[in-house]
Formats: sequence, C-alpha cells, structure tokens
Amino acid sequence: MQQRKKLGQASEIPPFDEAILKPAEDEIVCAVRTMPLREFKLLEHCSKLGLVAYLPLRRTFKFHNVTSKGRSYSYSDEVLRPLFTSYLFLKAKLPDLRGLYEAKLLQRYLPPMDRDGFLEELRLVRKCELVGFQQELEVHRDIPEGGRFLITSGIWEGVEGHLTRKDDVFKWTVEIDCCQQFITTIIDPTQFNMTPLND
Repeated sequence: MQQRKKLGQASEIPPFDEAILKPAEDEIVCAVRTMPLREFKLLEHCSKLGLVAYLPLRRTFKFHNVTSKGRSYSYSDEVLRPLFTSYLFLKAKLPDLRGLYEAKLLQRYLPPMDRDGFLEELRLVRKCELVGFQQELEVHRDIPEGGRFLITSGIWEGVEGHLTRKDDVFKWTVEIDCCQQFITTIIDPTQFNMTPLND
C-alpha cells in the first residue's frame, strides 16, 4: 500500500503525535501487525476511533513504463510507503485492541515486556523516519558484520548500531527489536562522535 504524492512535489515529513509516548496506566503502547497492504486503512480507522497510531513512512519512487499508440515512455511518482511492511504502532486500551483484532483489522498485537524500553525504541524509529526523508534507507532482517558503536552526537545521539565499510562507503545499521528488523543507511562517521562497544 502506498500514499501518492504528485510528481515533483516535495514530500513533507509526516507529523508525529507525542501522545503515543505518554500512555496512561490503563493504556498499552505496542506494535501491531496489519493484514497485508492494510497499513493506511488501519491508520485511518484508528483515527476515526480516536486512537493514537503511528505509521512510520519512507519516501520512495515508483516507476511506470507505459505504451500508448505504439510509443513507449516512462515516468515516476514519488510515493510514501510504510517503513516496516505490515507494522504500525498504537496506543490504546486493551478492549480497543481486542475490538480491532475481532474486526479482523489486524493480525496480532505485540504488547512489550518493558514499556520504557519500547518507548525508547519508538523514538529510535522516529529518528530513522526523519533520516529516511533525507536519504535512502534499507530495511532488512539480517545482522550485519561490523563493529558496534554508540553515537554520542547529532541525529543518532544515544543510538547503538553497527558500522561497516565497503568500497570506501560507510553504512550504519540499527536494530528495531519490536519488528525484528534492521535499518541501514549511508553515514559519514567523521560527522559524529562514536564510541566503540565491546561485545
């Protein structure tokens, strides 16, 4: 599922509702897994119910090849796609989550064992989303080879990750535990203060 933007129109970074980071005692903040290609529909449905939902997005391009009257041409559209396929994050009371599940709007919800740790991970997801509107991100499931570092300055301040180098290109990879996925982007390590971590 994707959200279209007009060709040539700059994508605006989606707003982030800080309320998701401030749950009440009877509210759960969790990752939910949607039915395939239903991320935007679930986001819209949650909005109508007054639930706080967060769907991290990334900016990509969709390319079209068209043949018309014997002539071929191509064009591209800028589109916003979910950063994590089939995942979004939700703040709700348990009966609301059960209602969404029973209405077959989501496959499952994954309440975290450690609420504070999960909220920190949501902040990391937002950092990744902000970077993804400036440069390409790769989302994958494999653990990279490379040294572990803690960055202590800039947008990645306070984030642990793996730094790898290939053909004079440095890549920074962080783990998003709640989705069991990794996000990799190109980085210039000279622009950050980095502390090596011993495993």
